[in-house]
Amino acid sequence: MSDSADRTELAQLEDEWMSAMQARDMDRLEELVAPGFRFTAIHLYPEPMSREQWMGAAREGYTITSFAYEHMDIDVFGDTGVVHARYSQVASWDQNNLSNVFRLTDVWSRRDGKWQVVARHSSILG
Repeated sequence: MSDSADRTELAQLEDEWMSAMQARDMDRLEELVAPGFRFTAIHLYPEPMSREQWMGAAREGYTITSFAYEHMDIDVFGDTGVVHARYSQVASWDQNNLSNVFRLTDVWSRRDGKWQVVARHSSILG
């Protein structure tokens, strides 16, 4: 697959990932989120969140009302994709307002021909 096709696929997967979070589609999240996934957001936790914690939030506490990727740059290095995005959401987690604009860096790995996200770093832009 060409880098251009990979970039197009990764952009689509980013949207599918957040759509699955919004819909609490745990089957799709199981496919997209790799074993060993880590989420770093210093504004939420001082330590990275594990895959199990992320999936637990998706199941129970994290509610996305709406979201948008306002800008996305995608680099592909063989079987690794790095997505730099400006992302906005209207969301809450356990009754805490998480609506904001963020800078995201997502790392994807192609395993057995399928992309899975292995890491996300999120910073508030305000």
